[in-house]
Parts: sequence; structure tokens; C-alpha cells
Amino acid sequence: MKEFLINTYKRSLAFFKKDLINQTSYRLSFFLNIVSIFIAVYVFFIFSKLFEGSNNYLENFGNDYFFFLIFGITISDLVLRISAVINTEVRNYQLTGMFEEIINLKASTIELLSYSFIYPIVYSIFRLLIFLFFAVIFFNLSLAFTNIGLIIFAIFLTLISCIGIAYTAGAYALAFKKGNPLSSINQLSVMILGGVFFPTAILPDWLSSISQLIPITHALEIIRYLFISNNYINSEVISHFISLALLSLFFLIIGLVVCHFAIKNGKKNGNLTIY
Repeated sequence: MKEFLINTYKRSLAFFKKDLINQTSYRLSFFLNIVSIFIAVYVFFIFSKLFEGSNNYLENFGNDYFFFLIFGITISDLVLRISAVINTEVRNYQLTGMFEEIINLKASTIELLSYSFIYPIVYSIFRLLIFLFFAVIFFNLSLAFTNIGLIIFAIFLTLISCIGIAYTAGAYALAFKKGNPLSSINQLSVMILGGVFFPTAILPDWLSSISQLIPITHALEIIRYLFISNNYINSEVISHFISLALLSLFFLIIGLVVCHFAIKNGKKNGNLTIY
């Protein structure tokens, strides 16, 4: 057990360093990303001014569309980045020939692919914090941190669901090589049905029901509610937590199963490393 933990730590650190070195080698790009975040927050702030005033759909969020929008954008940014990790890594490994080396290592292929999540998760959370930092410092976004523990737990569950979706998309890339409609479906679902730009309450009943099957819908309801002053956990928040936890577990199990099957089938057919 001790040896397993040591090997896991070493591999995790090696993958993190690899991705960090690759990212920091483009220092101008990293700096421009920070600038682009500030510009994006400014644009969202100006855009939110179009919806100032009382609004039945925004009453639960203090009639503050900027507050509503900034969390939709930051959480969807995190979700879409993590959900695309395995699909991107599979393509990179196949193009560079690294996949052949990976499948010949003693560790399982899924375990090695899992280490690819470490840097993107750290970077995505860093981006989320920068988004909120700019919004609070420069645009007077008001946040309450009383429930920060529950908020972090909601983000953790959201990451679990993203990892499951990423495995599923990666399995498709391994099995079919060309294109990936699952990534497009995930993006459309998140941006249109996830409550990113508008409350899901304005959707038709049938679409609103579908939106409840998307993890980010529940994550945003929890995070937005708990970041408002004087709001505390209640039965509705607990219901969203339960839904988020069940969906996260479901997507993770499905993702691991289909990814394992795709890798096993690819090894059997000898086309796992072919792009």
C-alpha cells in the first residue's frame, strides 16, 4: 500500500510538472490569458447592466444579473475544460506516439490517463479564483463566505462529474478516432440547459426536466445560493446536493466503464495508438 501511494505521488507530480512546464514555456500566452479574463469580466459587467432592475427570475439572486452571470461563466469554464481533458490528451498522445509507450507501462492506461486531470483542475480553479478576484475588486461583486465549505464540496462533486464525462468522451475518441459529437453535446447542454446565462426556470417544462439531468444545473443553484449573504443550507439546497452527488457518481462510473472497454477493445484490435 505504501509503495502504491509513493508511486502514485511520483507519477502525479511528474504529470503535473510536465503540463506546468509546457504551460509556463508560453509566458506571453499565460499573461494574455489573465488579461483576457479581466476583459471578459468587464464585458459581462457591462452586459449585465442591460438587465438591471427587478426581475422575477432573478429575485433569488438579489436581482443582480452580474452576480448570476459571473458564476455561470466561471463554473462552465471549469466544467468544459475538465470535460475535454481525456479527449485532448488521447489525441495528443496518438499524434506524438506517446500512447504506445503509455500502454506498455506497468500501470493501467486509465490510471495514467487520470494523472492528466491534475494540472487542468489546478489551472481551472486558478482561473475561477482570478475571475472572482477581478469581479470583487474592480466591479464590486458582493460575496458571502459563510458557507464556503459547502461551496467547495459542490465544486468537488462537479469535478467528479466532469471527470466521468471526460472519460466517456475519451472512450469515443479511442473507439472512433474521428470527430467527437459527445464533446459538442456536452458544450451545448452546459451552455444552453445548465443555467449559465439564464435561470432554468424560464425553460419550457420538458427542457427544464432535461436540465435537471445536467450536473452543472445543480452546482450553479447551490453555489449561487450559498454565496448570497444570510443564505444557509435548506431542504432545496440539500435536494440539489443529492442530485449532484448521484449524477456525479453515475457519470464517473459510466465513464470509467466505457473508457476501460474502449482501451481493452483497442488493444485487442491493435488500433489503440492509431490516430
